Amino acid sequence: MLDRPSARYETSAREALLTQRFGMFEMEELAEDLERTCDDVVRLTLGKSELPPHPAITEAMVAALHDSKRSSLVYPLGLPALREAIAEYESRATGAPVDPASVVVSVGSSTIFRNLCTLLVAPGDEVLIPRPYYSLYLYSAALAGATVTCYEIDLLTGRIDFASLEAALDDRTRAVVICSPGNPLGNVLTAAELEQVDALVAGRAVIISDEIYRNMSFDGPAPSLGSLPAPASPIVVTNAFSKGFRMYARRVGYAVAPAEFVRYLSTIQDHTLLTTDPVPQFGALEALRRLDEVENLRGLYRKRRDYAMERLGRVPGLRAIRPAGSFYLTVEVSERLRPGESDRSMARSVLAATHVATVPGSDFGLPGTLRLSFSAAAFDSAIDRLAGYFAALPCYGTSDC
Repeated sequence: MLDRPSARYETSAREALLTQRFGMFEMEELAEDLERTCDDVVRLTLGKSELPPHPAITEAMVAALHDSKRSSLVYPLGLPALREAIAEYESRATGAPVDPASVVVSVGSSTIFRNLCTLLVAPGDEVLIPRPYYSLYLYSAALAGATVTCYEIDLLTGRIDFASLEAALDDRTRAVVICSPGNPLGNVLTAAELEQVDALVAGRAVIISDEIYRNMSFDGPAPSLGSLPAPASPIVVTNAFSKGFRMYARRVGYAVAPAEFVRYLSTIQDHTLLTTDPVPQFGALEALRRLDEVENLRGLYRKRRDYAMERLGRVPGLRAIRPAGSFYLTVEVSERLRPGESDRSMARSVLAATHVATVPGSDFGLPGTLRLSFSAAAFDSAIDRLAGYFAALPCYGTSDC
């Protein structure tokens, strides 16, 4: 079974954290190097769809680029028309009206998260994040000088371990992060769980809900934290156009935040951003008119999820953790690790042997696993290669491989 690290990351460990490269980009670069001599490399690394944006989205950006008036617009909080369209989109998702004035547009949701940590956290404060986690949460909080503490997500059920969350909450807690569907697990939090998180936090901290995969929920809707009718805690919902709308490199993200947060986030962006490029913002406007495209992508990735679960499930001693959403599949490989071998070194070995690039799970607080992205045209073939590779490996764990 997985050997989970300590739940608490002290600020004294920040230097070590900040000097370690993100394994996702390390594996991307190694795959790119291999592609110079091999034509069968498959990258299951980035959460970036292999499909281009819908042509209408591209045309909207091209038209804006050729219109000097539109391509030079400067709005630190985002184009007014886009903020209105996002507010309408979020209103439909939450079942409650969202004021366009509460929408903050930025260069991807990662920038917003970093700005939120700058706004909310001082050195010595604490940020609670789920484990497994997306490393953005850990690094943004560490850069703000916070102590980061993890609460646990059950790997088998995908449910929050509320005992660990309650134990972690204290008077230093300034922010509690949730992510649904989760990265890397793909777990989807229920409406009851969202209500329970809010009840536990009870206004003592801000709850930041990363909902970038909300439109990639495979087995039913993923409820938004913004749908809570009368939350006891301040709530910020973050999202972006990089996943379901396939605008990964265009970098348009947003947050829906309380008015007092928007005022400060506006000041931060006034001085550090000035404006998100208006050209991809016009593409995002068009994307919100193409929700059928999201449905098509969700159906494609659901099929890939199902194929991978069936194929890898036939390999003894290998456990694929079934995702209910997101772009990813987490595979536990701890039984196949040689003594002293890390998942990072295994990812390199897998790439060399199979020409399939994966991401080490230790970057997400889950050592002994590999994360596979659904976003590759040759996904099924890559899964077949991985199944064959692991079936032939010796078993070093306690189970009967």
